[in-house]
Amino acid sequence: MREVFHVRTPLASGTDALLPLDALRTLDPAAYARSVAKYDDTPERRRLRDTIVPLITKRWTEVVFLLPVHPHATWREVSGRTLPAVEFWAIPVDDLPGDAVVFDRQRSLVGDPIDARDVASLDPARYETALDVPPANREWLENLAAAGHSWAWFNLIPHVLTAGPVPLANARVISWDDTSEFSSQL
Repeated sequence: MREVFHVRTPLASGTDALLPLDALRTLDPAAYARSVAKYDDTPERRRLRDTIVPLITKRWTEVVFLLPVHPHATWREVSGRTLPAVEFWAIPVDDLPGDAVVFDRQRSLVGDPIDARDVASLDPARYETALDVPPANREWLENLAAAGHSWAWFNLIPHVLTAGPVPLANARVISWDDTSEFSSQL
């Protein structure tokens, strides 16, 4: 499997691609306002908006975030609870713009400048979808489940970032609560 994933959300009117948050500022001001507001809860997250992503030299809000791990992940296994119904775009990695990078936050804190060692160019020819989450994410999920929480599933997972737009012409829609596709890949 050679796909990256993005939560399926409504596209900006007149578009057929995933766009960075900043692109919504003029295309859909209301959607932009809703989305940018999520960065207003802490000083670190307010600084995050202007954090530059090394290699592609774009601000945090000028890139599209894509998941390199199959969305089914491990929430049901860890929590024992049913996953909420969530659909994702499954996007062929070969459809990504050439500026894609993999960001794996290991050295920098949220809101601080990103350490260049945490960013690498994405090599589409060598890319394969991960079918399991990293141990740090599994521990995070276990702690969430133990505390009775059920959000932030993708914390501590590397992400693929690109300035976009990310075309969806060859993407397919999947649901992370459908285990049949995921199981067949193991």
